[in-house]
Amino acid sequence: MLKTLLGFVFLVAAIEQAAAQLSVDPAIVLFNGDEDTRKDIVVRNTSPRTQYFQISAARIIEPGIYPETYFESPDPEQVGLLVAPRRIALQPNETRVIRVILLEKVTSTDKAWRVHIEPTIGDIETDKAVAVTLLAFKALIIARPERPIAEIVGERNGRTLTLVNRGNSNVVLSDGQQCPADKPTCLSVRGKRLWPGLAWTTDLPTDGPVTFLARGIGEEQILEF
Repeated sequence: MLKTLLGFVFLVAAIEQAAAQLSVDPAIVLFNGDEDTRKDIVVRNTSPRTQYFQISAARIIEPGIYPETYFESPDPEQVGLLVAPRRIALQPNETRVIRVILLEKVTSTDKAWRVHIEPTIGDIETDKAVAVTLLAFKALIIARPERPIAEIVGERNGRTLTLVNRGNSNVVLSDGQQCPADKPTCLSVRGKRLWPGLAWTTDLPTDGPVTFLARGIGEEQILEF
């Protein structure tokens, strides 16, 4: 039935925000050679309502290249990583364990994956309109070669620093500092996870040597460039 519209009626619905809040530990899972092929990720629902999540694994095609690109398949053997369970429902403050099983054979260089923990909309009973904010989490999974090697080479051009990882495994460069003699405090320099075969160029705040704490392979080292 057609009706003549004589005016505009603005209907404002009450909106209730329901944000999926999740605690994930650890956020980075590391497999070192053949020492272990199973790890656990503990997830906890920190929101006041029941949350529903689906879990999947994806291989990072070129670790360290952004934006990341992934290979995904319903066959865990092709992905190289198995995660279980694939779906979970968490009550408020409830915790669950996600088992991560490495299926990939050890190779000569790093391999990496993302475990996607993605909220889904479950049964919501309310007499209000509901806007649900779904916040996904991506845990980083790294498999190092049996004999990881760290070799970071640096080149300075004034205040421009270029670092190259010539080893076979990623290194985390943190706590970057330049300590000029004419200043009372050191200047901070941002760090980087540097993957094998990749280069990173950054601008330094001042002249003079810069140091980084290199972590991830063997004992921590101080590198100066």
